[in-house]
Parts: sequence; structure tokens; C-alpha cells
Amino acid sequence: MGYVSLGRSEQLKDIYIKGKLDREGIHASIDALEETNRLQTIFDQNVERLKEKAENFWRISYLNVRNLNWNEEYVRKDNFLLSSDIFALGETWLKPGEVKQFDGSSGFFANHGGGKGVSAFHRMDATILNSITSAKFSVIHLRTNKFDAIFVYLSSGCSKDDVFQLLETWINRDVPTTIMGDFNIDFCQNDKLVKSLGRIGFEQLIKESTIDTGNLIDHIYVNESLKSLNISTQRDSAFYSDHDVITLHIPK
Repeated sequence: MGYVSLGRSEQLKDIYIKGKLDREGIHASIDALEETNRLQTIFDQNVERLKEKAENFWRISYLNVRNLNWNEEYVRKDNFLLSSDIFALGETWLKPGEVKQFDGSSGFFANHGGGKGVSAFHRMDATILNSITSAKFSVIHLRTNKFDAIFVYLSSGCSKDDVFQLLETWINRDVPTTIMGDFNIDFCQNDKLVKSLGRIGFEQLIKESTIDTGNLIDHIYVNESLKSLNISTQRDSAFYSDHDVITLHIPK
């Protein structure tokens, strides 16, 4: 009860104790202390693993941000997303010519206003090879000295043939390449675009639902050149979006 009472105060000046305080009457449960130590150990181990992974892998992440202007403050506080070597945001709602800056990152933008658009930010050497935006889809193609990363945001009802033809002209099959983003296609439905990417050697790696509705619409595709490396994926929730952050780890 003492802990709960004190926890309601935000400042020391808000606390007034009437009468004599029996300090011996306030103590932590042994079981609670053991659980605290157990959780702290798990946290410390996870931090150590993340540091080790950061030293040995590039981290490439994507999130449907559901309007960057609304959620910009939360993105700026998202340490996981901002510490990625490259991260992309889909459904940005940014207007043509509008830009955003995040500390330590350079950005590329394919904006198309309300409900559209994709942006890519990087903290490693990367150049933009191609970008396109329309009422139906937005795509950004980046190249590093080790791999290509293509980020997409597809609106529902877009022409899958148009998207595939565009991607096919951009892709160099000899270059390790990932295609990431919100495809607005439930992977479990085995859509035409999914089949087309499979025919040119791309495998989709995310296997669980990525949105609150239960659909798997945020995908990570990799070609054989990239798949042959010791890559891995990760899926994390973002409280400010109904989509998950999807991440690809690529060995340095």
C-alpha cells in the first residue's frame, strides 16, 4: 500500500507524511525481488544479444506507419526502428515534396498524399537507383555495396501485373536483393504477384500475421543470392500502428 500511494505522486513536493513513519513497515516481498532480478537478467541478456547482432548484421526494417505526420513523435522515440541501418515507412500520407528528417539518417521519398506513399531512411552508404509513386503504388529502390533493398507500399486494387513488370525491370538477379513492404496481399491467398515473384527466384520469409486483422500482408522477399547468406527475420509490434515492424538481418 505504501508503494502504491507513493507511486501516485509525480514530484517529491507532492508527498506529505503525517505522523511518524515506521520504515520497518515498508519492505519488498522476497518473491517480488526474485522476480525483479529474473526479469532484469533476461533484459540484460537481450540487450547483449542485440549489441552482438548489431556488430555482425545490418538491420533492415519496414513499418506501415499509418500517417507519418500523426505518428512522427512516436517514430522519433522508437529506438528499435531508428537504430536500424535502413528503415522504411509505408502509407506515410506525405504530400509531394514533403520531407522528414530523423537524427543520423538520410531520407528518400516517394510521396503521393493521403493513404499513399513510402519513405526510406538509411544510416549506411546507400544510393537511390529508382523510385516511382502513383495513386496505386509507391516504390523505392536502394543500393548498398552489399545488397539492394526495394521498399513498396501497394494500395488495394492496384494492378499486380504493373507492379511485377516494374520490379522485374529493376532487379538484377546477380545482386543480393530484398523486396519489403505492405503488399496489401494476404500471403496465404497465394496471389498472382506472389507467384510471379516466386518464378524469378524470390521467397517470402514472414510466416505469421503482421496486422491486427490477422492477415499476413507485410512481406519480406529475398532472392537466391541473398538467401544463401546467414540471414534471419524478426517481427515486432509497434503500439502506434496496427501493423508490425518487419525486419531482415543481413550479415556484414
